[in-house]
Amino acid sequence: MEAYDGSRDPLDHLESFKTLMHLQGVPNEIMCRAFPSTLKGPAKVWFSKLAPNTLSTFKELSGHFITHFIRGQRYKRSLASLLNIKRRDDESLRPYVTRFNKEAPLIDEADDKVLVTTFTNGLQSREFLFSIYKNDPKTMADMLYKATKYMNAEDTMIARGGKPKKKERQEDFEFCFGCPCDD
Repeated sequence: MEAYDGSRDPLDHLESFKTLMHLQGVPNEIMCRAFPSTLKGPAKVWFSKLAPNTLSTFKELSGHFITHFIRGQRYKRSLASLLNIKRRDDESLRPYVTRFNKEAPLIDEADDKVLVTTFTNGLQSREFLFSIYKNDPKTMADMLYKATKYMNAEDTMIARGGKPKKKERQEDFEFCFGCPCDD
């Protein structure tokens, strides 16, 4: 388990510690004694300044820990931050997917429908967007699977001599419109 230095979310650290201890069947008394071994830097200094014998349970220790380090907690973001992620005109799909996947876990209460909708909203590629609407993925996992297939095709095109010119891509899109092909 990575040592906590006070700069990250204290709830994440505490939950990781408790999960690890509970998996091993460690009683609360031992958790109190083991917890300081997961601290470093400012967090270790904070712990060393606690008055001896002032806390009697791990729950009390946890409460003091959270209260002291709450300023380092990672706050959830609103859905608006996902809506602001757009694929740039000159960008391949891969960096867009990376940015989206980095931001999505920080959104409070985002379900699959919301994630699929916001992901699709940020797309600028007609070819991929057409493919998405044609097959209508219901989950973000399906969406990412489809995106991975498309990114692999993009990489193959680049390896074979670069992307087709924008005009060629537009013609390919118009040719494919209404066609029964899957991809």
